[in-house]
Amino acid sequence: MSEKITCIVCPNGCEIEIDGENISGYSCKRGFKYAKEELFHPKRMVTSTIKISGTNEVCPVKTSLSIPKEKMFEVMKEINKVTVKKPIEYHQIISKNVLNLGADIIATKEFK
Repeated sequence: MSEKITCIVCPNGCEIEIDGENISGYSCKRGFKYAKEELFHPKRMVTSTIKISGTNEVCPVKTSLSIPKEKMFEVMKEINKVTVKKPIEYHQIISKNVLNLGADIIATKEFK
């Protein structure tokens, strides 16, 4: 049984077909790598917000690396425990090595 996925690595959006161990339809090495990873060990970036103490504002954050898809909800639970204080710098590390996955939670906006 074959499966079709659309590659999201670049703007080409190749339609990749995966049939068992056979992968076809990609136009670059990155597409092949994406399809293989998506099939055997899918990963995702996590984006969210954290509370800024003393305000009604929230700071947008993301993981610095893609994490295993099955760990997304656990990472979200960790993010929801965090509150930060101003000032916050762009790309400031908010939580280092979340759940020992090798990814940090980083701020994606500056707050003075």
